[in-house]
Amino acid sequence: MEPKEYVSSDINVYFTPGLCIHAAECVKGLPSVFNTKKRPWINPENGVASAIAEIVERCPSGALQYIRHDNVRGELPEVPTIVNAHTNGQLEMRGDLHFTQYEQPIVTYRAVVCGCGQTGNSPFCDKKGSCQ
Repeated sequence: MEPKEYVSSDINVYFTPGLCIHAAECVKGLPSVFNTKKRPWINPENGVASAIAEIVERCPSGALQYIRHDNVRGELPEVPTIVNAHTNGQLEMRGDLHFTQYEQPIVTYRAVVCGCGQTGNSPFCDKKGSCQ
């Protein structure tokens, strides 16, 4: 899963579509930057780095990531790791997370893991199974 890159002078935003569960924290939180009705749908030049970073960190699945160019520390993992089990079967995780998917290591601070077993993107939820 290669992320798509959206570049500005202050911050780069990365989006991995296969991880997105459409929680819409981004579009609700900063519609001037995240607008699904426009192409490209992410425009980091329409916001300030600190606000964009805050919104990206709200993304529960980790589909959105960022790198700042202003020497401000990036996202840090939750300590201790937090796991929230939702009634729909999804497991929302925040912390220093290490996964293996198709023998490839994935390190992230945010993820939503499938709890229904119907995902086509194991271990991550793809919202296609009974977790919906």
